Amino acid sequence: MKGSAMSALFEKTSIKSLELKNRLVRSATHEGMCDRDGFPTQALFKLYERLAKGGIGLIITGYAFVSQDGRSPFFGMQGMDTDAHVPKYRKLVDHVHQHGSKIAMQIVHCGRQTTREAIGVQPLAPSSVKDKLYLLTPREMTEEDMERIIGDFAQAARRVRESGFDALQIHASHGYLLSQFLCPHTNRRKDKWGGSVENMMRIVKEIYTRSREQVGEDYPILIKMNAYDNMKNGLRLEQSAQMAQMMAEMGFDGIEVSCGIMEDGNSMARGELPLDVFVKEWSIYKNKNSLYKFIMTRFGEKIIKPMPFTSAYNLESAKEIKRRVDIPVFVVGGITERRTMEDIINKGSADYISLCRSLMADPKFPEKIRGGSDEPSRCIHCNLCLAYLYSHPLRCYHGKRL
Repeated sequence: MKGSAMSALFEKTSIKSLELKNRLVRSATHEGMCDRDGFPTQALFKLYERLAKGGIGLIITGYAFVSQDGRSPFFGMQGMDTDAHVPKYRKLVDHVHQHGSKIAMQIVHCGRQTTREAIGVQPLAPSSVKDKLYLLTPREMTEEDMERIIGDFAQAARRVRESGFDALQIHASHGYLLSQFLCPHTNRRKDKWGGSVENMMRIVKEIYTRSREQVGEDYPILIKMNAYDNMKNGLRLEQSAQMAQMMAEMGFDGIEVSCGIMEDGNSMARGELPLDVFVKEWSIYKNKNSLYKFIMTRFGEKIIKPMPFTSAYNLESAKEIKRRVDIPVFVVGGITERRTMEDIINKGSADYISLCRSLMADPKFPEKIRGGSDEPSRCIHCNLCLAYLYSHPLRCYHGKRL
């Protein structure tokens, strides 16, 4: 290997029963490769095979809905809301294992980040706060909703383990339901589910506790959380660092640090915001009048104010959270060069490097790094991969519109 006899990125590590051959992780990425009921198609088998052969240590799946009303409007979402999903996903897990990688499943409820058309009912959320991207106002959740959805997460956790996945990740970032509870912008409740950090964290604690009862003490339960977003009264690092500390104390086995919600200019991705594609592809915009479409296409960036791409844009947040917890920290977001990755690990800023768009552009990127390549990812941060996901399976477009 160029530069060093042994890169810190390729040390073997373990998280409870999860043994990993390196510190490189495929961060959960919606693939759009499942059928209407959330069962994986052969396209997903082939994608994960390419990722495994490319040298990634751990694949975290695209998000899987735990409830029918927690589905995304995006094409081909994974599902884990029935026992019928277990045998098919067990085959997918076995396929990944045969090609040398470990695999975790991410589970989610989308909350208000969906549409009535996708789920058949009015979307729900902690509070009835309008989503300016999805152009809807959700229904405020009742106590009965809380109990049902907590139970749905726990049963999905059981199915994840029964399917043979090496770990579970709970999605509490990017503006989906649990993220909505952890964000003051979307959680304006005055009862035991809102207000203080402890109350905002209550649903996460309940889900963790009941999921742990289902999967046992030896099974790794990870969580993905936002460090901050860019809403006026949104989540800030001083709050999220406290939340991370509470998560570690609960018993979570690892925290992946991200940022942003879709409504804040898609800041979880950074780079170009191809609004012309959003307006063309997303059904929520197709029925808008021509003037609205013209304004959003020509002037939308001035209205939404997307954030420019910078390298490793979640690193400072991850370092602060790492300082507060004694469990592994995963950092995601704009990490495209081997030297940056090694520097993060060598300095103890994080324990694992999560990659998303880099692997869309080149599934073999980890193997190239292992071979000593200093070439950065070929991803140009055009974000067309994300814009087209509403109605197309995942792929890299490399700046070219359909």
